[in-house]
Amino acid sequence: MKSGSHILIVEDNVSFRELIREVFGYLGYRVSEASNGLEGLALMESTPINLAIVDLEMPQMNGLEFTKRVKEKNPQFPVIMVTAYAASHSPAEIANAHVDAFLQKPVGVDTLINMVEQL
Repeated sequence: MKSGSHILIVEDNVSFRELIREVFGYLGYRVSEASNGLEGLALMESTPINLAIVDLEMPQMNGLEFTKRVKEKNPQFPVIMVTAYAASHSPAEIANAHVDAFLQKPVGVDTLINMVEQL
């Protein structure tokens, strides 16, 4: 993903969401935010998005359900999933959601930037 692309951050942790927004905004990306999967899907209906960074555990709709719904409409859409709770879901569940990358929190900013740039 190149600078200027539009990233959607779907994350219920306000501090982490703001950090990601500031980092990628500084790097020249356009950034939109949602606090759960339902908000993220609604944003994607009205705004062209190029990539999503999604938390696994969120209220109302978790990251797996969000990713499944996004991939049903566009299987090529890149999704990076981040979580502090990987043990609460099986590797098969995560693989079946077809995420493009999976990162365990705490994730380094450089690691996240490199992952976005690779996709």
